[in-house]
Amino acid sequence: MNQNVKTLTLIVGTLLGAFLGYRAALNFVTTAEEDSGKLPITASQGLQLGLTAVNALKQIGKISQNPG
Repeated sequence: MNQNVKTLTLIVGTLLGAFLGYRAALNFVTTAEEDSGKLPITASQGLQLGLTAVNALKQIGKISQNPG
């Protein structure tokens, strides 16, 4: 892979991930404030969400692998 393409991919991926993480956290905090400080999700829902995110990252990583 060309070094410029690799660098650009890492920069764009980092910025996109940071932005999405910021928006998710902002949504989480806003929802908690609207519900008088209650957490908008339970612990088991948080665990399920975390495992789903890890699985999604694994699948994204497999996209670049050669078939076979």
